[in-house]
Amino acid sequence: MMKHPIGSRRLFLTALLATLLAFPAFSLAGKMESSTASYPGGEEGPTRVQFFVFMADIEDIDEATQTFSVNMYVRLWWQDKRLTQSGTSERILPLDSIWNPRVVVANQHGFIRKSLPETVRVSPDGTVTYDQHYVFKVIQLLKLFDFPMDRHKFRVQFVATGSTTHKLVFVPGIVKSERELTGGGISRELSLPDWDIMEYESRVRPYEPIAGVKAAGFAFEFKAKRRFPFYFWQVILPLAVIVAMSWAAFWIDPSLVASQIGVATSSILSMIAYRFVLTNLLPRLPYMTRMDYFILGSTVMVFLALIEVILTSSLIYGNRGELARKIDRLSRLAFPVGFLVVFFLSFWG
Repeated sequence: MMKHPIGSRRLFLTALLATLLAFPAFSLAGKMESSTASYPGGEEGPTRVQFFVFMADIEDIDEATQTFSVNMYVRLWWQDKRLTQSGTSERILPLDSIWNPRVVVANQHGFIRKSLPETVRVSPDGTVTYDQHYVFKVIQLLKLFDFPMDRHKFRVQFVATGSTTHKLVFVPGIVKSERELTGGGISRELSLPDWDIMEYESRVRPYEPIAGVKAAGFAFEFKAKRRFPFYFWQVILPLAVIVAMSWAAFWIDPSLVASQIGVATSSILSMIAYRFVLTNLLPRLPYMTRMDYFILGSTVMVFLALIEVILTSSLIYGNRGELARKIDRLSRLAFPVGFLVVFFLSFWG
C-alpha cells in the first residue's frame, strides 16, 4: 500500500478544517440574506410602508440650472413580525441588517447629505421606524414663459429601488404635533424671498421610468408662485422711467434740434446700460418670456422716439416747422398709449 506524503496529508487536513469552520458562517449568511431580502408581508400580500415627509426649508430655486434645494425630514415605518420579541424596550439596529424599502430620491441632483445615522428603531411588536434628515438639490423642469408671473408645481420623488407596486405599497402616515398631519408638512418660514407657497401635498406616487414598469414610490409636491411686486419695483418701474425720459424730447421745440437729439440718444444709452444690469436678475433661456417681450417692447419704444426726433429735425431743416410741431404734439399722447399697450400685452395678453 502506498502512503500519502506528509505534505498531502497537511493539505487535506487544512481544507477539511476550513470547510468545517466556514459552514456556520454560510448558514448565518443565508439567514441574514433571507431576513433582509424577503418582504415582511410574505404570502399575505404587499408590504405596507407608512411615510411622513416634513419640508423644513426650501433654500433656493435656480431657473438657470433648473434645480431647487431642499432641507427635509423623512420618517418610514412598517410591521415586520419576524422582529417581534418579549419585553417593552426598543432596539436600535443597523438599517442594512434587516429588510427595508431602500428608498432613494429619483430626481436628486448631485450629492445628497444625510445627517442622521443609518439605523432603525424596532419595537417589541415588530414595528420598525426609520428617520432621516436630507439636504440635497432636486432637478425640476421649469417652463418660464409667464415669467415673472409664473406658477410652478415642484416635486421630490421618492422610490423604493427594486420594489414594484405588487410587492410594496406606500401609505401616508399620520403624525400628531400641534395638529394632526397626514403624509407630510411644511415649515411656516422658508428661505424663498421671491416665492410664495400656495399649497403642498405628500401623496402616493409610483415611479415609472419606462412605460409598463412601475416602482413603488411616494412624492412631496408643492405649488409656488413668483412674487410679481419684486420685479415690478426692481425691473419694470426703472425701465418705464427710462422710456418716459425719451418722451421729454417731444416737449422741446423742434427748432432746438441738438437738445432733442441729446435727450433721445441719452435714453438709448440708458436703455442699453440697464439691459446689461438686467442680465444678473433675469433667467437665461432659449425662448421669450413675458418679461423679455416687455423689455423688447420698451427698447423699441425708445428707438422709435429717436426716429421721431430725427424726422422732426428733418422737417425743421426743410422749413416745415408747423408739421414738426404737430407731430410732436401727437407723439405726446401716442407714445404713452403705445407703452401702456406694450405693458398690458406683455403681462396680461
